[in-house]
Amino acid sequence: MKLSIIICVFNEASTIEEIYKRVRNVKLIKKIEKEIIIVDNNSDDGTLEKLKKIKKDLDTLIIFQNQNHGKGNSIIEGLKHAKGEYVIFQDADLEYDPENYNKLLEKIIDNNLDAVFGSRIKSNVNYHVYYLNKLAVVFFTKMINIFYNTNFSDTATNHKLIKTEILRNLKLKSKSFALDFEIAIKLGKTKCKCAEVPIEYSPRKYNQGKKINFIDAFKSLFVIFYFLFKN
Repeated sequence: MKLSIIICVFNEASTIEEIYKRVRNVKLIKKIEKEIIIVDNNSDDGTLEKLKKIKKDLDTLIIFQNQNHGKGNSIIEGLKHAKGEYVIFQDADLEYDPENYNKLLEKIIDNNLDAVFGSRIKSNVNYHVYYLNKLAVVFFTKMINIFYNTNFSDTATNHKLIKTEILRNLKLKSKSFALDFEIAIKLGKTKCKCAEVPIEYSPRKYNQGKKINFIDAFKSLFVIFYFLFKN
């Protein structure tokens, strides 16, 4: 059994080496193997030079894009190359700890589920530095639960573990951060078996490189309404 880990990167020169080391070093349960897929969105802060060193590792695929197409596009592109039975997403900063993987893997395997989200809400921590960010996540998640008959607490979480076949069948389109919400919506619309587990999370500030903004919030809101009328 293999887990494909898609790492989305844009201007993370200060953290890419550390997060890659953490991903490489985490030991997975049930002797599950790892496949690491890094998708860089045309970084220009020195990240590329560090990724070229990483490229020497034979069990890691690095995709260099010629422009910044967005985080959602990175996941869609990485998914094309995934060979594992499961896929999990990983940001290139240090907000999400790869040690969370085993919590999600244990839940999805033992319960024969299609997807498991790592919930920051269920961890009972103040997971957002900025109140408006937290408010948006809670509001959008409640909208999705009402409109699409789901029962999520944190649809914006980066740590989503999903069966590769299921994820491909969702035929994802969103190229921005809104992809997180599109995934939750389509899992609900296709009646997939989903669950959540609490995870560790260490939020960073905008002056530390955080990138999501108000434009992403509007894109996410559009996606939530768009799929109400789209088959």
